[in-house]
Amino acid sequence: MRLLAFLAVLAGFLLVPAGAACACSCAPFEPRTAVGDAASVFTGTVTGLRQLPGSPLGPTPPFVVTFAVDQVYRGERQATVEVATNADSASCGYRFTRGARYLVFASDGPMGSGLFSMDPGTRLYSSLCSGNVALRPGSGPLRRGDEAASPEFAGQSLTKELLTVLGRPTPAGSPSEPPASSPTVSPAASPTVSSAASPAVSPAASPAVSPAAAEAGREGGQVWGPVMSGAALLAAAAAVAWLSAGLTARRRRTR
Repeated sequence: MRLLAFLAVLAGFLLVPAGAACACSCAPFEPRTAVGDAASVFTGTVTGLRQLPGSPLGPTPPFVVTFAVDQVYRGERQATVEVATNADSASCGYRFTRGARYLVFASDGPMGSGLFSMDPGTRLYSSLCSGNVALRPGSGPLRRGDEAASPEFAGQSLTKELLTVLGRPTPAGSPSEPPASSPTVSPAASPTVSSAASPAVSPAASPAVSPAAAEAGREGGQVWGPVMSGAALLAAAAAVAWLSAGLTARRRRTR
């Protein structure tokens, strides 16, 4: 009888799932610590749930949850995110529901930093102790009263402290704003005046004088040259005569 009782107790231990061998115990939730320790904090709606394959005699394999992200409070701005979690609450798994919206605190680490017994294939993971909040349907930034009844963690809510620590979100998929920088002008962009751009007068662009016009000019010079010389001589003779007449008149007055 003692042998049968021992075998019955041993069989009971063997039939208990590995994930339920110990209960999950969480420390009190601190918003600043939860946000600071998370690699990604976002709100999104569950669009997919898949459980990894596993052995019936082994530990219960984790779930990989796919989210359509709408607002990002921390981490990369991606429209779709996959997060792993254990299958039951005894192993600190969070029970996400398809079609429901959540505020998710996801950590980063291989094998869930020891949370999983197998590799879930994604580095982001979340647990019952992460601080996730079930939300009402929507897609905008969080406000007080947006939380929904959560069967997993009914005591977690959107407190004023949590919303303050979360800060202002960024819509998923939108690029981050680059830091403002003073405008700089590169040498290539500065206005330069090249020799090709400067106005230049080539010999071909100067007014050309035909041989006929040059010949006419020479002939005109030959005609006007003697005329101008004769006029100059007449003017000189008139000046001499005027001076002589003036001297003669002075002599007569002195006598």
